[in-house]
Amino acid sequence: MALINLHTHSTYSDGTLEPAQLARAAAKAGIRYFSLTDHDGTGGWGEMEPALREAGLAYCYGVEISTGLHENLHILGYGIDPAEPALNARLAEFRGRRVQRIKKILALLGGLGIDIAFEELPVPDNRTVGRPQVADVLRARKLVSNRSQAFKRYLGPGASAYVPPNGPGIEEAIVAIKAAGGRAVLAHPGAVGKVMDLAAWKEMGLAGIEAFYPAHTGAATREFVSLAARYGLFVTAGTDFHGPGTERGDMAGFEYQEEHFSEIKKLFL
Repeated sequence: MALINLHTHSTYSDGTLEPAQLARAAAKAGIRYFSLTDHDGTGGWGEMEPALREAGLAYCYGVEISTGLHENLHILGYGIDPAEPALNARLAEFRGRRVQRIKKILALLGGLGIDIAFEELPVPDNRTVGRPQVADVLRARKLVSNRSQAFKRYLGPGASAYVPPNGPGIEEAIVAIKAAGGRAVLAHPGAVGKVMDLAAWKEMGLAGIEAFYPAHTGAATREFVSLAARYGLFVTAGTDFHGPGTERGDMAGFEYQEEHFSEIKKLFL
């Protein structure tokens, strides 16, 4: 049975596996159709692509852009050119906004008596920094036992060191993806809640929706497939894999079904 997983993260954002390790893990798990979708960056593709070819996986270039409208409102971009200069300039700008947010979070933690220097975060140059890396430092200091606890106690909405997202607007994210030759897809719609407005986002250029996602019930998945048909969107599937130690560390996928994934399949290499 061929499996599809188009939503994964490497050490180039908040995953814990290097791109080549991620490719091997996907192949071992029986994934046949794959994409790497690091947050606000495409740097991992240089290492990922040779490993995917060696493993014999079909793949399409991907990225995930975090917007500022809602903590979980992310736009996946598929079929992009990962080397496109204008896209990479925009992504660098988005990563810069993330740095500003993280520094505000660190200042709030400092006010709580938890002093973490920005340079202490385990993020090499030109990679994407985010709250998970802060959570990893808190865990290393034994202030929390895992990322989830760090978000609940310090970093999530309503917590003591929470700072709202400052990413781009939805249309800004969609335009950046389209300008790089890609198709824009709404990530994990079940987490977007009451802010979802598919009609408006379709007008902005949204092309697809991630109907198949681990947190979606069967009923929710069917509803998102129905909504996709209603608004003329195609359907994708992904697990949001982040790697060992992240509570999203089980590599898996969804059964590939031509009726659902024929459109996204056109973007595969």
